[in-house]
Amino acid sequence: MNRRDFVKTTGALVVGLAANDSLFARLAQSPGPYPDLDFLQLDSWIVIRADNTATFFVGKTDLGQGTGTAFRQIMSDELDIAFDKTSCVMGSTHNTVDQGGSGGSDALQTDGYPMRRVAAEARRVLLEMAAKQLGVPVSHLAVSDGVVSVTEDNTTGVGSLTYGDLIGGRQFNVTLSGKNTDTTTGIAKLKPVQEMKNVGKSPQRHDIPGKVDGTVKWAVDMTAPGMVHARNVKPPVAGATLVSINEASIRNIPGLVKVVSKGNYVAVVFEREENAIRAARQLKVEWKKPATAPFPSSENLFTYMRTATPSSTGKPVETGNVDAALANASTVIEAEYDVPFQGHTSIGPAHAMADPSNGQMTIYTNDMKSYGMRNGVAQFLGMPRDQVRVIWMDGPQGYGRTAADDAGFEAAYLAKEIGRPVKVQWSRAEETAWDTKGPAYAVKMRGGLDAQGNVVALHYDACAADHNHLGYNEHETVLISQLMGTRKSPVSQGRASLPSDMYAIANRKSTTRVVPLPMPFETPLRTGNLRDPDGPQVQFALESFIDELAHKAKADPVEFRLRMLQASTQDDSGFKRARSIACIKAAAEKFGWDPRPSPRGDKPSGLSGDILTGRGIAYAYRSQTVVATIVEVEVNKQTGRIWAKRIVVAHDCGLVINPEALVRVVEAGALYGLSRALHEEVKFDAEKVTSVDWVTHPTLRHEDTPERIDVVIVNGDPNPNRPDLQHYGAGETMVKPMLAAVANAVFDATGVRMRRVPFATRGSLRR
Repeated sequence: MNRRDFVKTTGALVVGLAANDSLFARLAQSPGPYPDLDFLQLDSWIVIRADNTATFFVGKTDLGQGTGTAFRQIMSDELDIAFDKTSCVMGSTHNTVDQGGSGGSDALQTDGYPMRRVAAEARRVLLEMAAKQLGVPVSHLAVSDGVVSVTEDNTTGVGSLTYGDLIGGRQFNVTLSGKNTDTTTGIAKLKPVQEMKNVGKSPQRHDIPGKVDGTVKWAVDMTAPGMVHARNVKPPVAGATLVSINEASIRNIPGLVKVVSKGNYVAVVFEREENAIRAARQLKVEWKKPATAPFPSSENLFTYMRTATPSSTGKPVETGNVDAALANASTVIEAEYDVPFQGHTSIGPAHAMADPSNGQMTIYTNDMKSYGMRNGVAQFLGMPRDQVRVIWMDGPQGYGRTAADDAGFEAAYLAKEIGRPVKVQWSRAEETAWDTKGPAYAVKMRGGLDAQGNVVALHYDACAADHNHLGYNEHETVLISQLMGTRKSPVSQGRASLPSDMYAIANRKSTTRVVPLPMPFETPLRTGNLRDPDGPQVQFALESFIDELAHKAKADPVEFRLRMLQASTQDDSGFKRARSIACIKAAAEKFGWDPRPSPRGDKPSGLSGDILTGRGIAYAYRSQTVVATIVEVEVNKQTGRIWAKRIVVAHDCGLVINPEALVRVVEAGALYGLSRALHEEVKFDAEKVTSVDWVTHPTLRHEDTPERIDVVIVNGDPNPNRPDLQHYGAGETMVKPMLAAVANAVFDATGVRMRRVPFATRGSLRR
């Protein structure tokens, strides 16, 4: 059964795949091959049934932010059908158009408009069909909740028709031209946002109840007839080579299917999961350590980075003459900032199930880019792309280039090798040690002030340990490929990124370089995209240093930033600059900001004894989304504990589709950024990662939870006094300013400048 037949025969509203197991089973079992759906066919996107319900097919994935609900909101508005009469299928390669999967907060920003235009075109076609049946011009028709009515007298005697009456159970057979028009030759014009009924509201998300009561089916829950279980046996140290395997060491464990090895990749496959786990621990494998240490220890990392020979150097970006301006400045300050490797540390380790039945390969995964996995697995296994299908499901791993990529490839390889469905599950220690890492940064800042306290020069010099940065689902860079020796060459040179701001600084220079670790392959220090890939690292350096400049200028940190933004001419339209100013002002107003320089000094804190309190601000943008964050902290002088008591976030992502979902995304991003600021660091000796569990790699705990998180949505509603704003990506920008906001708050409270992340686990406050 193909997708079109599947949706024709459902006959009832289905909200999400997990809501109906029998429906999900029918969807999952449809036979191949799986050719790409034609994105120019209206039928690839929307199906309307005889009962006047509709299903939207979206090639993105919902990683817990509620994007599936948001797509239903905007598409039901453009189609003019009741929201509760719609459902959404997402991210399965045989059912949805290839929209690249999700990433970079791009679901609504990149694909919101196309989906709106598709729905608007369906509405236009349906109105023309109704006009023919009712015998009146389209201009005499109105539609509401999927019911088309005649607005003026006519001779047909028929006053209304539903969408189901017009096309239920049949195809549109309409080719989309891509033109934005209101004629029959192209796609209909979009509605003004002020006319949309669902946008700006917060209907109940269909995915939440099943996650609360445990009924939702996750990728890790998938089973298949004849399925076996696999566990891999990773090298004990990075770069170790396989010498021998003693299979006799696990012969006493029942249900052995096979020991698989190729190059330095080793896995055990058993009929039962607990026996696979036992065998992976018990199997005797002889390894040979590499002759050269694969990396320095984490304690020596930043010394190594500042002295190593770069593998690549970015082209300097300069306006004005920084050296001359610094030479003539009244005050010059310098500072260095360090951010270590940080991992995904997903609560649920990587997993996937692959089924090779009928000469095809079906992979069940929660990987965010199912189409990329399909392409990569097909190349990795040497299979025709049309014989590979990836079904996206809910799961614990979502943001960035996670180990879910690796698990999907492992399951597919083992399934082809065994000829049976295989489920792969990583352990906690494997997940924490071997997932891809956000690159470490060592940044040096120099800045100059004139006699009036204005910034006259700024030099940002960044070094990133980002050599061999991994992409998504590249068949030559996933871990199993590296261990097998089929890795990609030459290696990626990675990058060192620039901070994002709209400050007006006449003399400004940015220099960047990337340094390699001694071993780029078969290592747990593989760099990849973490949430907002390297924005928190670089923004930590910039926004902390801006605070240091404000301190030297004896200026209030908010006023100091606003002064530089109000003078900015970097954006010719002034659009992003104006929104930056609005966000900082909105955050300060909500917080009740008391203008004064930092640190607070002998100004009473309102607390007594060993507790000091302070506040800090940081600002950033990503793409077109602007965020300003203020954190209030309490610092215990005796224990060094830092508690972020209150967080205020002013957030402008343009048009807000679902305010409730946006607030939750912002809150979650704030807590995630706070965890990275206070606790998270990948630690390692000269041959392996040593932070492998929640004790050795702590994250945010309940006791760290702020007392309040206030979210101010700026420019979020349809406003008749300004032009429509697009719906921009919301989530990743949230993480960018948090490290600096916490550091600046600690300085305000204590006078101690935090220049090394994380702050709370260093044993003491560092100057």
